[in-house]
Amino acid sequence: MAALFLLTLVGAGAGAIFAKYLVDYTEQEVQGRLRKQQTYSETLPFTLSTRLQKLDPLVTNLASPKDAWIRVHASVLLEEETEGEVGLLRKKVEDDFLGYLRTLTLSHLEGGVGLQHLKEDLTERAKTRSKGKIHEVILESVVIQ
Repeated sequence: MAALFLLTLVGAGAGAIFAKYLVDYTEQEVQGRLRKQQTYSETLPFTLSTRLQKLDPLVTNLASPKDAWIRVHASVLLEEETEGEVGLLRKKVEDDFLGYLRTLTLSHLEGGVGLQHLKEDLTERAKTRSKGKIHEVILESVVIQ
């Protein structure tokens, strides 16, 4: 009977130690993930109030060849504080993008590098046109025919 009581005490003690270990390990893991999340949010290139704004589809002809057309669906990441002037800002950016797209040739857009350059150029133009309120241009689709 004493052996059974001793075995029960050893089992309960081992269970308590294991439970304490699990609680401590879980707490450390959660704290580590929170630290990672906080450092990640500090390194974001834009604020948490940034929102996505879709632009109207842009369709125009390319500079060369003359019978080539391009259709671009894009969105921009912009500051939430631009609430009242979003419509005007969108039209300015769309107009600027159309003017730029008309100067491109088919060879400028070939391959992944061409699309990356297009995205970078459009982002730079949008930042300039919006005085820094637009952070990035996201190309949803680009069709050339």
